[in-house]
Amino acid sequence: MTRIRDDQSGMTLIELVIGISIALVVTFASFAVLGRATEASHEIADRQEAVQRGRLAMELITRQLRSQVCLGEAAEPITYGDGDSVSFYADLTDGSQNVARRTLTFVPPTGKAPGRIAEDVRFGVGEYPDLTFPDTPDSSRALLGNVERAESSAGQELPVFSYYAFQPGSPTGDLQQLDVPLDAEDASRTIMVHVAFTTLPDRERPDERDALTLQDNIYVRIADPTRPLEGPRCV
Repeated sequence: MTRIRDDQSGMTLIELVIGISIALVVTFASFAVLGRATEASHEIADRQEAVQRGRLAMELITRQLRSQVCLGEAAEPITYGDGDSVSFYADLTDGSQNVARRTLTFVPPTGKAPGRIAEDVRFGVGEYPDLTFPDTPDSSRALLGNVERAESSAGQELPVFSYYAFQPGSPTGDLQQLDVPLDAEDASRTIMVHVAFTTLPDRERPDERDALTLQDNIYVRIADPTRPLEGPRCV
C-alpha cells in the first residue's frame, strides 16, 4: 500500500491541457476541411446544372434559327431583330401545321426577378405563302431562366443577338456586323445570327463564379457560303 500511495506516474495538469488543445485544433481543422469539401461539391453541382440548362437552351435556339424559311420568294425569314429579340419565320413541324412566326426575346433581370430567354410562337393562318399571324401567341414558354448578358474580354456587355451579312463586293465571303434594330434591307441581307448569353445556377442566390457563357454562330439556310456575292436567296 505504501508503494502504491507513493507512485506519482500519470499526466500532469499542463500535459492534460496541451493534449486537449491539440485535440481541439485537429477537430477544428477536420471540420474546416469537411466544410470546404461540401462547399466545393455544391459549386460543382451548381456549375454542372448551369451547363446543362445553358446547353439545352442553346440547342433549342440553334434548332429554331436554323429552321428559318421564306414565305414564298419575296418574304425573307427574319422580320425583326435587335440586341434582345429576333422574330423570324420557321417550320419545325411535319407539315401538319402552317409555317410559324417565332420570337425569341431576352428579358433582363429586374429587381429580384432573374433574367430569362422567352419564346413566342404564332402559327400562320391561311394558304401558304399568303399567311396571316395572330397578335396573341399560340404558345409561350421560357427557354432559359437565371440568364444574363455575356461580357466581352474588356468587360463590356454583349447583345444576346447580333446579325451579320456578307461584305458587299467581297468574293471571299467576309462578314460585316449589321446595325440594330435591323431595317428591312438589312433583315433581308442577314446570313448569320450570333447568340451569346451567360447562364447562372438555378437557385435563389446564384454565385457568379458558377456562371457559364455560351456563344454560337447560326447561319441562315437560304444563304450559300460559296456564293457570297448573291447573298441569301428565297427559292
